Amino acid sequence: MYSQRLSFEEFKALFQDSFGSQEELLREYKSFLKTFERLDNMHVPDLSYREKAEIFRQSWHGKTQEPSLLLALLGFFRRPVVTFVLGIVLGFFLVSAIRNDQAEPPLPIKESPEELLTIERTEYVQTYKGKIIKELYPQFENPKIVIEKAKETSEPHSVLHGTLDDGEIYVVWNL
Repeated sequence: MYSQRLSFEEFKALFQDSFGSQEELLREYKSFLKTFERLDNMHVPDLSYREKAEIFRQSWHGKTQEPSLLLALLGFFRRPVVTFVLGIVLGFFLVSAIRNDQAEPPLPIKESPEELLTIERTEYVQTYKGKIIKELYPQFENPKIVIEKAKETSEPHSVLHGTLDDGEIYVVWNL
């Protein structure tokens, strides 16, 4: 029994861009028809109702045997959402493990770090203070060295300023 699967117009609409000329398209259409003509002329044995029912049952239920636990577990993990969530969780644990191995205890941050030496300059006065001056004169509180010039040509005069006894005694010492 011969039945035309596609008309030439339908075939042309589907595959017109695939072939360079009309002759190639017609030749391919005839080849297409010959293939289905051979299939229509093939003899297929009739199946009994039991065989048809068994084929239907196998195709409906898939395999005749129950899937194993391993296949069910792999099927669960092959779902995109599960795989995505597991990837994020695993990445989080890996990053935290790496950061914990490399992390050092945090250093205490001072509110105002003390500079080693600060210099304040005006036209005739230079004031030096900081950690270095405190180490040079540990007996004084808040020590600072002031270098003054009375005029541009005069010799500079150095003076140490500081306090004693929690700021009750103010000290001025010529250097």
